[in-house]
Amino acid sequence: MFYAVKATEIEPGKWEGSCRDIPECLYDANSKEEALDLAKSMVPGTLELFYRRKRKVIPMPSPAEEGEEPIYIPARVQAKIALWNYLVSNRYRLSDISKLLDISPAQTQRLVDLSKDGASMEAIEEALYKLGMHFEVRAVAQPKAA
Repeated sequence: MFYAVKATEIEPGKWEGSCRDIPECLYDANSKEEALDLAKSMVPGTLELFYRRKRKVIPMPSPAEEGEEPIYIPARVQAKIALWNYLVSNRYRLSDISKLLDISPAQTQRLVDLSKDGASMEAIEEALYKLGMHFEVRAVAQPKAA
């Protein structure tokens, strides 16, 4: 999964990073390279703050357009997004998942926390499995910058 990020020079030595699919993801950098590098933490952090913490479905990425760079989202974060979107779409609360999986609220929180690596892929997979879902993993070519 790749979110498309655009680095725009707003004045000499000042750049702005943005993501069309996540309008709340807007940040400053000192260079184009820094703006693109910061996106690797800014995109998941923005999804955590503006979507997960507000119990909103996380938007899926669209293909990169001209002038945008694809930023890879690690598999563990992709898994958490899939789990989170399933929970929100089906009106599950984290307390429901704690009871269903017989785990603590803190452990449940780690399953969906997009900004930390606290849950293993196996734990996320087990949660989905108990909800009647599963992952399908496939290898695909990396998108090119538009």
